[in-house]
Amino acid sequence: MIKLLLIPIMLGVLFAWLVVRRIAIRLRTLKAQLAAYRRGDYEGQLKAIEAFRVGRSEPGHYLFFRGSACYQLGRLQEAEQALRRSLAMETNAQLRTCCRDELGRVLMAQDQWDNAEACFRQCIAEWPKRGGGHRAIAELLLRRGAQQQAALSAARQAEADDRAASAGVSKLGKEDRNINLSESLAVLAWALAANGAGAEALEPVLKEAFELCPETTIPIRAELHYFAGHAYAALGNQSESQRHLHRALEVDPIGNYGRLGGAALATAVH
Repeated sequence: MIKLLLIPIMLGVLFAWLVVRRIAIRLRTLKAQLAAYRRGDYEGQLKAIEAFRVGRSEPGHYLFFRGSACYQLGRLQEAEQALRRSLAMETNAQLRTCCRDELGRVLMAQDQWDNAEACFRQCIAEWPKRGGGHRAIAELLLRRGAQQQAALSAARQAEADDRAASAGVSKLGKEDRNINLSESLAVLAWALAANGAGAEALEPVLKEAFELCPETTIPIRAELHYFAGHAYAALGNQSESQRHLHRALEVDPIGNYGRLGGAALATAVH
């Protein structure tokens, strides 16, 4: 009888152990894929996230990180497919917004400007105090060369929201909050220049952006250099523009903003 009573207890202990082990594996995988992403090792990121799978399963978080890595590698159709599947599976409202934001960036990389903008507008509607949606709208408008004042307004809103998040309480760590703010500051510098501001207005903004983002965070450093390159181009300072675009390409040659920097340099040469 006692042995029979021990069976459910042992099963409960085994189940709890399996749950704890799965959580530990997930945390290790999350850290490993993030470390690979930050050093610009997107193939390594794809390998790391395989630990998210159980058997042949492809859970939503696995698909999200797969889509993000494929986006950086320029495998855009694969990225779009993974992110759309992740979005369809995700039930957490804030994670859905993050997934939709990443999908919008993939669509923007495919020159699907209207569809990308629709994604970003929905992100703002879902999470209005998140800087990422406003930042993405500003970038999209600047890259299209349209509605420069609207781009500046969106960039200012992104900077304000990310600065408030950086100063307040957030689920994100301080470094992650600072990185978000650095992105918004860099796109703000571009928007300022596109709207006629001089070097004295945008250079302090860029200085703060680069100070907030560690050099070891490769994809974001490339993004900052890409935005700075366009900001200086809008000022007519071609030497400084090309210096930053070169740095974007050097810092992250296989990533999204490194490729964009290289394409912008090729256009400038011709």
